[in-house]
Amino acid sequence: MELMFTGTGDGRGIPSIGCKCERCKLARKEGGKNRRRTVSFIVKNQTDTIIFDSPSSIGVVLNEHRIFHISAIFLSHKHFDHVGGITAFEYWPVKIPVYGNMSVLGNFEITDRLYENCEFHVLHDRKSVKVGHIKVTPFQVSHKVPTFGLVFREAEKRVVHFSDKAGSELSDYEKRLVKTADVTIFHAPRYEGGKDHIDVLGVIGIAKKYPSTRFVISHIGHNNLLHDDLVEKIAPFENIIVSYDGMVVKL
Repeated sequence: MELMFTGTGDGRGIPSIGCKCERCKLARKEGGKNRRRTVSFIVKNQTDTIIFDSPSSIGVVLNEHRIFHISAIFLSHKHFDHVGGITAFEYWPVKIPVYGNMSVLGNFEITDRLYENCEFHVLHDRKSVKVGHIKVTPFQVSHKVPTFGLVFREAEKRVVHFSDKAGSELSDYEKRLVKTADVTIFHAPRYEGGKDHIDVLGVIGIAKKYPSTRFVISHIGHNNLLHDDLVEKIAPFENIIVSYDGMVVKL
């Protein structure tokens, strides 16, 4: 499997619209790893391409990466920064399976063309879906609204994506997922003080307990550290990676 971190910012993105702070000025001027689109994540193998969440920038992402085949789209929850680009797929040339919980599937306006061009399927907690050779298992995570994380399995490789999980406490089921994962991804908008999402310090605490698992921090927010500063902070923890737009992890 190949993991593509095509957007690694939070709902505001960096630079944030209308913001004149020094961080946003730097991102506009220099770009690079401090410039972050709203979060998007793509899983690929030799035959299949799976999109996890569909932010408003998803059309730009697909064009930039020249992605012309999509096997399925999975939506974690109904917040706009995770589903705001779904209407772009009303122009996709073939029908696309779209998976999500009842909360997300019932909470965005579906144009007639989009409804005709997508096959909508309701996900259920821990009930797996097969997409080609990749097995996808949703699991509930704590957030402000009903939210699914996803487990991607292909052969012996396993990726756990927690999406917008709040807090650093793991259930017994989540502990088993993390322990057996090759890669675990958390959304940590802040370095410290997260409420609706885990923060970076929370990820560090979990990573210490599972040294054989690689962890990736994504969904990095406007009030987090600059990329190089965040990399320096987590340098002592060799099993944690700070994501950036365009980063690829191969398993």
